[in-house]
Amino acid sequence: MRKKLISAILITALAATSIVGCGGASGSAASSDSAGGSDASASNAEATADSGDVVTLTYWGWDSNYAWPMFEKYEETHPNVHFEATAVEWGDMLTKTQQALASGSELPTIIPMDVALIENWKDMDILEDLTDYGLDTSEYVDSAVEKCTTKDGKVIGMFTSVCPSGIAYKRDLAKEVFGTDDPEELQKMFTSYDDYVKNGAKAKAAGKYMFHSGQAVAEWFYFASDVETQTGSTLNYTKKMTDVLSKVIAMRDAGVLDTYQNGTAEGNATYADDEHIFYPCPDWAITYYIETNDPDGKGNWGLIKAPVSYSHGGSALGITTSATDEQKQAAYDFIHWAIAEQEGAEAGRDLAGFITTYKKLTTDANFTRRADEDWFAGQDISTLLYTEIANEMAVVKSSPWENSMVSVRNDVAQQLMDDKNMTLEDALQIGLEELQQLVTDDSITIE
Repeated sequence: MRKKLISAILITALAATSIVGCGGASGSAASSDSAGGSDASASNAEATADSGDVVTLTYWGWDSNYAWPMFEKYEETHPNVHFEATAVEWGDMLTKTQQALASGSELPTIIPMDVALIENWKDMDILEDLTDYGLDTSEYVDSAVEKCTTKDGKVIGMFTSVCPSGIAYKRDLAKEVFGTDDPEELQKMFTSYDDYVKNGAKAKAAGKYMFHSGQAVAEWFYFASDVETQTGSTLNYTKKMTDVLSKVIAMRDAGVLDTYQNGTAEGNATYADDEHIFYPCPDWAITYYIETNDPDGKGNWGLIKAPVSYSHGGSALGITTSATDEQKQAAYDFIHWAIAEQEGAEAGRDLAGFITTYKKLTTDANFTRRADEDWFAGQDISTLLYTEIANEMAVVKSSPWENSMVSVRNDVAQQLMDDKNMTLEDALQIGLEELQQLVTDDSITIE
């Protein structure tokens, strides 16, 4: 087993909070059209059902809001399939799998792969190529396919959700500070990163902060950055972190960032206060953060595009090569049902707020219509997220060391906020020393 997998042990709880799998609003209007694609999953499923044998599929994973309810829903209409799911923390998945391989223990049939760690799963070479089971890559969102494709062309999984991200804001504070709460007007005011610095002077004069957390802003800049984390055997640490941290410092020095740690109870409480205006907002954050932490805020939120459209979060489902042929086929039938078939995709949407990566449904306005637009004063955030932003998102190649970079980013961003005199050069040096402790593969060069 390659030494690069060891770094998974060092993931902090904060890093896990920042890159959870996609979630979002529960419920939306159902589409009357059926979906299912051109592959052979349906006929294979019927053949398996006719056999009368019960196939047991095992699963390790962390997202109980999605996986467990989806398994139950599938079993209702597929009595020939039984799931045995084991709860495993996000930060423990790679380590648990590595230990199972080392000891010769049995692997689960289905494994979820977080977007920030998918390169690590590719390196492990333990997952089936889903195209062997009929998956047609042309039927899925291009960025989702690209993220799951190995160097030799295997598609080791498929993402269950698209996770487009924008910038949410509190309407009352926007109107107080900027004179308008209209998303179209605010979109014109905030078209670049510099606009957040420039217009932040108005917020500061009014005793408000543009954002509650330097860590949250660094997270936004990181996932929106077009700098690849790794090129060949070189980690592009300095270039990537300069792109991210220089923007954080510009906002910090303008006095528009507060110092809360992202994802903490104290930081989450700011969603309901009258001091913080903007929040980086993947679609799943609407439910996980806005609605949860601001229960009386219905109608007081708006959403605009970030200067660069980006995706944040998401998990793919893959099938282990050690499963039996019967388990592999049944597992693929489930994955196809969950992502590409009407019944399954609607279940994922309604149970967990996941908007599928299957193009036919992702582009269906009836399917993607969120049930919680009343939180946004009736703004058409569904079209904004799933048509406009989702179609503009660029794919930036990740690295097997992505989790280590994210951990360093979180720590250094907080140090920048705690020490207002820390320069970019200081921050880069601190982060470099931390990263050197995490990167255990001698073949990797950090620049």
